[in-house]
Amino acid sequence: MDIVATIAATLLGFASVIVVIVTYRVIVAGPSKVSQLRRKRYGLSAWVSGGLPKTGIGTTVHELEGIEMKARNGRLVAVRQTRAPTSTVR
Repeated sequence: MDIVATIAATLLGFASVIVVIVTYRVIVAGPSKVSQLRRKRYGLSAWVSGGLPKTGIGTTVHELEGIEMKARNGRLVAVRQTRAPTSTVR
């Protein structure tokens, strides 16, 4: 019985760390990130009601997102998020 409680506590601790990190990143990103998530219909009410949008193969917005990475001498020196409007949804 102790091993079950230990495993459950470990999984709960892991989930708590993920929630804290996500919350911190959203707070640091500011209100624009929160409004962007709400536009994508990922609000609190959608989480509570189970009405999150279905995930598909492609994006659900008319915007392409990606990551640009720069390396020097085989080492990663810079990473930034890129975003560009597109006429097609893939």
